[in-house]
Amino acid sequence: MIISVSTRQAPDPAVLVERLRQSRMQHGVGAARQTLMTLAQRFPDDASLAELLAWHDERWWLPVRFGGITLTRQTAEDFGFVWSIALDQPFSSKFMTVPEGITPRDVLQDLTTHEYALIPERGAIHWVVGNSKQPIGLAMLVNINFRHRVAELRLGIMPGNRHPYAALDAVLAGLVFAFNSLGMNKVQARIASTNRRAIACCEKAGFVREAVMRQESWSVTPQSYEDLVQLSVLQPELAVRSEEHTSELQSRQYLVCRLLL
Repeated sequence: MIISVSTRQAPDPAVLVERLRQSRMQHGVGAARQTLMTLAQRFPDDASLAELLAWHDERWWLPVRFGGITLTRQTAEDFGFVWSIALDQPFSSKFMTVPEGITPRDVLQDLTTHEYALIPERGAIHWVVGNSKQPIGLAMLVNINFRHRVAELRLGIMPGNRHPYAALDAVLAGLVFAFNSLGMNKVQARIASTNRRAIACCEKAGFVREAVMRQESWSVTPQSYEDLVQLSVLQPELAVRSEEHTSELQSRQYLVCRLLL
């Protein structure tokens, strides 16, 4: 579906977003972006169209590969895996985004929204973390702020995963995407102070501790409030080379060596 651009007045942004969602569902991201490009050319002075076009980047829907893992945008096809994580409350609580009492219908609706919603609607990108054979966790960039170029990275790798660098690769993949594709200047992470392995993983990836937020989060186990450690990494601190010029393994080795210097 291509939206008619014969009108002399730019379409209302709210109406356009809904029609773009329908276009993408029926014909794919390319068709929706082509519509946006046509409208932006017709109305070059319309700030909302220019902003929407900048947000609607095809690269945001492509898988992100790094080391031995791949980040793939969540879709309705991932329902079984995502629902299994939602049922594991001690694990899912680490994401701080899974409400109590969530139902299968809620999960399916959420996945469909993530699949077809434009970033301005949610300010978030959700991925399934996978190795060569199966999904092993979830990752997400939330609270994406394009004005201040700040986003928050959240990540969880299922226990028992045999990939020795899965968590580190997933963190680095998220950073590559945030800095190279989204143009962020700063990526933050908030992690329970008791989750020492996750904090150490982020620090290996270049994150620096900023603060401790006392009793910031309620933990399902052991039914108490937890302190959160806030960490962040700035784009200038992480000189990421494009994967077009180096292999995935070399990329990880280069980044890890650089960050540990």
